Amino acid sequence: MENRFFPLFVNITGKKALVVGAGKIAIRKVETLIEYGARVSVITREIKEERFLSLENIDIKIGEFDETLLDDVFIVVAATDNSEFNRYIYELCNSKNILVNSITSKDSMNCRFASILETEEYQIGISAKGNPTKSKALKNRLLTIIDK
Repeated sequence: MENRFFPLFVNITGKKALVVGAGKIAIRKVETLIEYGARVSVITREIKEERFLSLENIDIKIGEFDETLLDDVFIVVAATDNSEFNRYIYELCNSKNILVNSITSKDSMNCRFASILETEEYQIGISAKGNPTKSKALKNRLLTIIDK
């Protein structure tokens, strides 16, 4: 059964966020979380994206994921290239009522990151049901309408 997602804007300032993995998609998720004020921790076996090394206000640990890392966490991003492991993280977080996003599945998550269009007057979150290319294309089209 496909998940149905309720659109919601939420304040994550000061909330604990855990990202499992440190690749290209993970860095984009981390940058978004930081931009909106989350306190971000990353657990990874290896840093695959060098931009992680230039980020400030982030806690990076090289090592293995452990369930105790979920203590007091508001949101988790399962950002490994192992879909089975990401599903395990999803199931664990979902059972603990922790928001969790997965980069390898449209269904093994209980929240999505939207493509965000933000101007002085508007904040619009766009979801193409897990297709980031379509979300970004619509965002760019909307920008041309709003900027007029």
